[in-house]
Amino acid sequence: MMQAADVIHRYEFILAASGEMVMAAQENRWEDLINLEIARRERILEVTAEPVSPFADAALQARKESLIRGILAADERVKALTAAWMSEMQGILTSVQAERKLARAYETT
Repeated sequence: MMQAADVIHRYEFILAASGEMVMAAQENRWEDLINLEIARRERILEVTAEPVSPFADAALQARKESLIRGILAADERVKALTAAWMSEMQGILTSVQAERKLARAYETT
C-alpha cells in the first residue's frame, strides 16, 4: 500500500512533467511533448494502480488536492495549445489539397 508521502512525491513529479509539457507545447516541440506525456503517464499509472493508505494529515490531503488542480490546469493549457496547432495544421493541409486540385485541373487541360 502506497503511503501518503509517496503519493505526494508522485503527484509532484506529475505536476513538474505537466509544466514541462506546457513549455514544450508553447515552443512547438511536439516530439518532446509526446515523450513527456509518456513518462508522465507511467507515473499516473503508478498512482492509480496501487492502493493508497488514507491521508491522516489534513495538510498532506490539501497538498494533494492542490497538486491535482495544478495538473488539471496544465492539461487544459496543453489542450488549448495543441488545439491551436491542430487548427493551424488543418489549414495547411487544406491549402495543400487545394493546390493539388488546381495542379490536377491544369494538367488535364
